[in-house]
Amino acid sequence: MANRPAVENEKATRDIRNEQFHDWASLWRRQERSSVVHVEAAALFDGSGQDAETRRQSIQDSLAAEGAPDEDRAVIDRILSEPTGVGGPCSRFVVVTDGEPVVNEVLAGPMASAEIVSHTKVPNLLPLLVDRGNDALYLVVEAGRDGGEIHAFRARHSAALRSEDVQGRTDSLNKVQAGGWAHSRYQHHSEEIWKQNQNQLADAVDALVRELRPRLIVLAGDLRAVQLLVEELAPASREIASTVATHVRAAGSSRGALNDHVASKLDELRAKDETAAIDRLSAGDFENGAVGVGAVIHSLQQGQVETILLDLDALGDRPLFALASEPWVASAPEEALGAKVLESVPAALALARAGLVADSRLLFVESGRLPERAGVAAVLRWPTGPAVPGTARWTPRP
Repeated sequence: MANRPAVENEKATRDIRNEQFHDWASLWRRQERSSVVHVEAAALFDGSGQDAETRRQSIQDSLAAEGAPDEDRAVIDRILSEPTGVGGPCSRFVVVTDGEPVVNEVLAGPMASAEIVSHTKVPNLLPLLVDRGNDALYLVVEAGRDGGEIHAFRARHSAALRSEDVQGRTDSLNKVQAGGWAHSRYQHHSEEIWKQNQNQLADAVDALVRELRPRLIVLAGDLRAVQLLVEELAPASREIASTVATHVRAAGSSRGALNDHVASKLDELRAKDETAAIDRLSAGDFENGAVGVGAVIHSLQQGQVETILLDLDALGDRPLFALASEPWVASAPEEALGAKVLESVPAALALARAGLVADSRLLFVESGRLPERAGVAAVLRWPTGPAVPGTARWTPRP
């Protein structure tokens, strides 16, 4: 029972992420052609230099060559000309259908994939999905003697989803330096005020944990205030809390240590998810999973896939066929099971699309981690075969 809060938090985070992906799955169910642009944001918007208009015109020319309509191109040019509002390197990811922007995202950090300028029936959302794949929700709590601040973030997002400022009592916060009986009495009084303030802050943190189900809480600020806060947190909050020794609320303080700590903890969560999925996949000699393109496509056709694990490097440029309806993907037109073939697309795109529209979870793994060095594998909702050779195959009840 000790791990139950962590399990519930992980499940709730997956649910929240799947809600976020719902609109993208709906886009993939459409059959209209969409215009997609994924480019570095530098030198794109007005005011960044004389080359901005030239760069945007080049993108317009490429879209025209792809067959994108004028209304799509006009909307994309308008979006690309706007400042991102994000410091440091970033990229724009825009999808427009029939002149309406359906995706408009700024992805923080250097581009990790090739540029996309296309007009197709199956928009390439892979860079967006990879960027949001480890989109864990977490809280940053900055504790001080007078209360503190709470900020809710998603990984890879620079802006806070929610922020709360908890103001406690400020009288007698500074412990007096007088000696004797008065010193002891005022020391105790100040300590009680600190504790009351951190109790208020802890209540606010616990409330957000119940509402948002974050996977991580990072605590920073005044050392004694953080110590008191930890003591006041509910067990479910304390279990996912991590402390970094930096007083971010002090004047002139740097947030570098806090940001590094958050990044490290998010990497740990991603690695934990990856390892857990691969362990489940490998249990019982792959009775709980499918390994390889053919096996995963067959499992998708059976509606059996809970999680798809994709190694983009291993899949490479191999093509598959995207279908207009279930089972959404096929390795050849004659295997489409009666569904209309939309177009041939890279295997990673076809498999990710088929998984997402079928309500499967997507997990992008590091190169070489999957069994048999496969490019794709799937954790199944029920086993594929018997636990003991010679026994009947198990199937779910209707």
